Amino acid sequence: MTKNNPIIFIVDDEPLLSEMLTDYLKDQNVGFNIKSFPTGEACLQSLDEQPDAVVLDYYLNSKEKDAANGIDILKEIKKRNKTLPVIMLSSQKSYGTATQTIMYGAVHYVIKGQDAFEEIFQLIKANV
Repeated sequence: MTKNNPIIFIVDDEPLLSEMLTDYLKDQNVGFNIKSFPTGEACLQSLDEQPDAVVLDYYLNSKEKDAANGIDILKEIKKRNKTLPVIMLSSQKSYGTATQTIMYGAVHYVIKGQDAFEEIFQLIKANV
């Protein structure tokens, strides 16, 4: 990690998961400045804050039916900032889904589960 107090965006429509991941990352005592967003659209509106990494849920429309999904948000983030590391998070264990997200520019695809938070932490450290 090269930057002091990197800004990390967490985009997930499950508030509990966002809160748990935020708490986990803050507990690592590396000075992350974390912002959570319930929709990808809200994240896109804040991209001018120049986050250092984005953790993006694959399914973003379980709460708001008209919300864009993670792939659409990933494409838009990459259109605006090709170098911004985006870590996809999903409960999908599909190889095809993972490949698709990497193809569109995600640095990694993390499957929600027991070790997901530690994996995300290590990926952020490696990419900011």
